[in-house]
Amino acid sequence: MKFVFVVNRNAGKGRVLKKWTALEARVAELFDDYEVVFDLAPIPRDAEVVVAVGGDGTVHYVVNYLMTSGGGAALGILPLGSGCDFARNFDASDPLAVLAHGARRQIDIGEIESAGNKMWFANVADAGLGAEVTRQMSSHSRNYLLSTLKALLGYKNVEVKLSADDVEIYAGPLKCLVIANGKYFGDGMGIAPDALLDDGLLQYVIIGNISRIMAAIKLQQTYKCTHIKHRHVHYGCARELRLEVSSPLAFEADGELMARMPVGEVVYVRALAKALTMVC
Repeated sequence: MKFVFVVNRNAGKGRVLKKWTALEARVAELFDDYEVVFDLAPIPRDAEVVVAVGGDGTVHYVVNYLMTSGGGAALGILPLGSGCDFARNFDASDPLAVLAHGARRQIDIGEIESAGNKMWFANVADAGLGAEVTRQMSSHSRNYLLSTLKALLGYKNVEVKLSADDVEIYAGPLKCLVIANGKYFGDGMGIAPDALLDDGLLQYVIIGNISRIMAAIKLQQTYKCTHIKHRHVHYGCARELRLEVSSPLAFEADGELMARMPVGEVVYVRALAKALTMVC
């Protein structure tokens, strides 16, 4: 079986490359047939397992490759980056051993469609505050807490309409909408305690018209992977969500920023049941 390791040398402020170099000897011991590609280099078409070596952004890149390649290769992860929330859904005590000996599992994938364009995510997508935090981290500071504080101070709620499986479930001011395939985002926040990777559903968390201070307090509580208890926070699940906005709104998936949603644009987010094979 041919493994291709996709190493993101820029992940983790360059620390991923150092960690990978330290692991190369063990990789050679465990895998008879493997190849290494760096950053955005083309992935060999004969790959049978494509391993994302880095953080959530690297997983996002590999997942989008797998969803468009049509080759039937499986996904593997070697979480060496600074943001590895997707890996928290699995046993990551010895990820190389898992790759070498682990079982295969079918997992769901999230699909985002807007203006005829599609992209896919393995873990979590969100609109509003969470995406603004990602924007702060990418442009100003890699410190998550500092970026969150900056985003909270500058963020203004946006009026939205949200439907789940063709039923309108929310219309009003939005601080943050989280659409989750996995449980964790934001460097360990258990934002979606009920999320499962193989149930054919996406969990959603609507954080509505709450104050900046209350949002900061409630989001800190999610590190315990428990539900936020507040009258303006709503949970649910759906196969498809439809989001429409009245003002430009930031959107991100697996920590990767998308273009801001313009006024009047509609975004569909769907669960693709068991769309990808994973070695885990």
